[in-house]
Amino acid sequence: MSDIMINTERKYSATVIPNVFIDRFLPSANGSYVKVYLYLLRCLTGNEMQFSISSAADFFDETESDITRALKYWEKNEVIRLTRNGSEITGITLLDLTVEQLKTTPKPTKANVISINNIRTEAQKPETKVSEPPVENVPEAPAPMSVPTLTREEINKALVSEPVSWLMNAVEMYLERPLTEADQNLVIFLYRDLHFSSDLLLHLYEVCIGRNKRNISYIQSVAIDWYEHGISTVDEADGYSVVYSNYFSAVNKAFNLGRLPGDKEQKYIRSWENMGFSPEMVKEACDRTLLKCSKPSFAYANKILVAWNEEGIKGLSALAEKDKSFSEAKNAKKSKTGRSVSKSAENYLNRYSQREYSAEDMKEIERLMLEKSLGISIKQEG
Repeated sequence: MSDIMINTERKYSATVIPNVFIDRFLPSANGSYVKVYLYLLRCLTGNEMQFSISSAADFFDETESDITRALKYWEKNEVIRLTRNGSEITGITLLDLTVEQLKTTPKPTKANVISINNIRTEAQKPETKVSEPPVENVPEAPAPMSVPTLTREEINKALVSEPVSWLMNAVEMYLERPLTEADQNLVIFLYRDLHFSSDLLLHLYEVCIGRNKRNISYIQSVAIDWYEHGISTVDEADGYSVVYSNYFSAVNKAFNLGRLPGDKEQKYIRSWENMGFSPEMVKEACDRTLLKCSKPSFAYANKILVAWNEEGIKGLSALAEKDKSFSEAKNAKKSKTGRSVSKSAENYLNRYSQREYSAEDMKEIERLMLEKSLGISIKQEG
């Protein structure tokens, strides 16, 4: 069969993928990891895309742990280089994947290196010498956990167990659709291999469906993330899941955290949720905090929300009414102050008795002023 020529008449900005990446890494890499690398390349084609682990997780409908795991995979395979501040990733460098480089040395070079750090290239940065940490000191990324694929016969054998069969029926009710073989495979893996209790397994589906995420890859990612963080009870899952809640998303967007909240910050978020505030009200409080403090402050946002809670202000409409009343009262006070003498000045003038002058008195005052100015004596008439 003859070769087929591929042409296009489209005009568009392009994301260039190194041939070496396709030839050497694409066949063996996990599909999710490939998507993350392509996303990094896309972020370099224009400043309109801002990269963060949280934004990438939202883009792919995955967890932040999935994105971090992919970055560590590419670091291990020397496709990218990660810069860290402690355990936090602060910079990503896409290495030059030339054939010569891969044949000669796996170590990163400074030639043709493109970095993602606030979407800037090396050429835009000031020319300063930065001592790179030795490659051998970079911690090796753990191998990603994979879910073994069971045969139909193995699944049927597992379904004989009454607890497994009951879980299948319950999960089917949660998803509101018949379970596929992949769904059944995942339930068996979570229950039998990861030792999820029935309560924890069903809570997993409750949490994911509550986030409007029903696809199996997302549920699997959350489950593995819980397992890797030692989550074994529903209470532990609830405490851990607060970072993925709508409330955290609202706070993250307002404060632009770009990180997971700390323990104290999580307590603040939970208390705001317990007060009955909507994520929109929490975001409004955070926005006002930035206007007042010019920097994120959970403590100041908490003061705002506690005050609103004490006044019974729970929604944006009630808040708008309060703002309107405050503005009107302020304008009325300002208008009254501008038209009248201040109270202190009025009290000062009232200390002295006010004398009333007759027409004759005024004439006498006028005569005395003329004499003083002209230096002559003016005879008084009459």
